[in-house]
Amino acid sequence: MSPTEHALIYVSRSNSNVHDHSASEVIRNILTQSRAKNARLGVTGALLFSEGYFCQVLEGERAAVEEIFSAIEIDPRHRDITLLTFRPATPRRFPAWSMAYAGSDAGPAWAEKIEGLLLNPSEIDGDRMGRELLVLMTDLVRQQDLDGP
Repeated sequence: MSPTEHALIYVSRSNSNVHDHSASEVIRNILTQSRAKNARLGVTGALLFSEGYFCQVLEGERAAVEEIFSAIEIDPRHRDITLLTFRPATPRRFPAWSMAYAGSDAGPAWAEKIEGLLLNPSEIDGDRMGRELLVLMTDLVRQQDLDGP
């Protein structure tokens, strides 16, 4: 693995009024676009959409991850984009997926936690929150794999 491999984790609020059950087309579009761009740039990761919030993990060469995150920062589908962590990282947590979808099973408790963090970003412990989200998303992606498409 290259020494320039990095992992980035952010959370954001959906800019539309979609809820989990009505977000399937929005999520499908995001996944289609993300998977194509990420594959082209050699980036892997996972996306979680739950209760109107996004959480995404991006893994790859630093420049490629920065390019994708720069596009996310101006994407009209997001607001209150909060970078939790961006650091050198090996190994990749989602090496088999250009963009895994962790689903929408995180539930209201997770959303309340994110809501509180976004209201007071100065109190975010990005490393701790990033670790918690990695564990949650890894578990959800593994569960999706077991359940099938």
